[in-house]
Amino acid sequence: MFIKLLRVNTMKRIFTILILVSTILFSCGPTYTYQKFYNTHKNDIGSTAFQMPRFMANVIGSLSPEANSFFSNMTDFSFITLNNVNASNHQILNTEINLIGNSSHYKDIFRKTEENKRIVVIGKEFDGIVKELVYFNYKDNTVFSFYLKGSFDSNKIKELSEKDEFENFTQKLLLQQPKLIPNSIQ
Repeated sequence: MFIKLLRVNTMKRIFTILILVSTILFSCGPTYTYQKFYNTHKNDIGSTAFQMPRFMANVIGSLSPEANSFFSNMTDFSFITLNNVNASNHQILNTEINLIGNSSHYKDIFRKTEENKRIVVIGKEFDGIVKELVYFNYKDNTVFSFYLKGSFDSNKIKELSEKDEFENFTQKLLLQQPKLIPNSIQ
């Protein structure tokens, strides 16, 4: 009887330890980041993708006076556009953006969903300043998305989102793309 009781207590301890270890492992699991999103889709057929180092930030700021004031303290920038996005790919992309938004302390700044259009702007905030921003725009089977790192005013981000200024920015950026790539790479 004593041996049976000892075995039950040992099994309970082992089970408790396994539960604790499992909880620790799963709670510290990997998060889905914009960099993972970017790396996953940068080679998709119909995609245009580029990242800019800090020293090229002035090129983005030169697109417009609004862009210059907003992007003046940017430290990292990634941009991707995906064309001919079908319904199943659209659902996958939505899920991936939601995973980014649900992880790493991102908060919604702006979301707008219509029949063939979805805009998501999420940011990671510290002391009232947005330090990281993810913009995702699905419209007419095309996705425009970018990631910014720096220091940004959340009210200004919301204002630019509501006025579709980020969409205008992506259009200007695509028109300027050949000028953004250094001659040594072309």
